Amino acid sequence: MSESNIDNLENLVNDNVIKNESDDIDIAITNTINNKKPNISWSKIEKKELDDGTNKNKLKTIAIFVSIFTLLWFLTGLLGWLMSLYCFKYNKTKIENVVGILIATFLGPFYWLYYIYMQNYCGKK
Repeated sequence: MSESNIDNLENLVNDNVIKNESDDIDIAITNTINNKKPNISWSKIEKKELDDGTNKNKLKTIAIFVSIFTLLWFLTGLLGWLMSLYCFKYNKTKIENVVGILIATFLGPFYWLYYIYMQNYCGKK
């Protein structure tokens, strides 16, 4: 092949590439000006992902865990509050009893840490 044929072939390829790129740019500009949206519907993709059985199982597992945790938190807090009221029966120091009921009221299950930590609280020896 002669050098002129190679130059002609190179120019032909470059012209086609430039023409194709300029056509794509023209389409993009037209779509932008006309405010056209792309053909992909993201809601269909998200819905398809949610229809997967694994996502439903994960959500169900998380919901069960949160429900059990909330129920245990509420029950231990309620029992702590009742126990702090019961501890008023013992005439040790009223400050410890007031602190116990405040902890049980505002911190719920953390009352039991206070109950374990305090040596002479609630009639313990």
